[in-house]
Amino acid sequence: MPYSSHLGLSLALDHAVRLRPRRILDVGVGFGKWGFLLREALDFIDGRVEREQWNVTIDGVDARGYDSPLPEWVYDDVRIGSALDVADELAGYDLVVMGDVIEHFEKADGLSLLRTLLERNRNVLLTTPFHYFGQEVEDNPYQRHRSHWTIDDFRPWTFDYDVAGGFLLVVLLAGRGAELPRRADTRASRIAYGLPFLRSRGAAARVVKSLVRSLG
Repeated sequence: MPYSSHLGLSLALDHAVRLRPRRILDVGVGFGKWGFLLREALDFIDGRVEREQWNVTIDGVDARGYDSPLPEWVYDDVRIGSALDVADELAGYDLVVMGDVIEHFEKADGLSLLRTLLERNRNVLLTTPFHYFGQEVEDNPYQRHRSHWTIDDFRPWTFDYDVAGGFLLVVLLAGRGAELPRRADTRASRIAYGLPFLRSRGAAARVVKSLVRSLG
């Protein structure tokens, strides 16, 4: 489906606004929700509504195009093709967004894509379901759920991890030249969400994360 849950949007956008990216890549454009929200948060709210005023470049890539007016309106460029096929060319971005996308790849392919993106870009921000559920969409094989992701899958990297609404993971990963997240964020995330009674309770876990960070 070229759309996804609203859960986690505020957490993800908070990360994006804090990072203040100037060049963004949206992997899995779909109907264009992420492009619009990022354009609103990083340009529109500061009064830059007209295209010639924009300070932020937002590009996109998707395995197929969808019937929506948003991509043409809010993106600078949208490329049709599999991110796996063009991963080596997706470079030089301050932020790569993968909103409910990573679960559509086999685990090995998803990890390989993350490695490539993080080697070539500053940050990757992703959301993905907390609990695995099967999904098949007729006539669109790209929408099949092929993998399930947990906090342990992000061990190779520095990351900040949260669960939104008990349903969605929001993960910010540090890539090339990233200042955020820091190792303290990774440590606090692993401690908070490693507690069995907090694994799916994002609001409570975020309190624990804050306490752990404050204690160093």
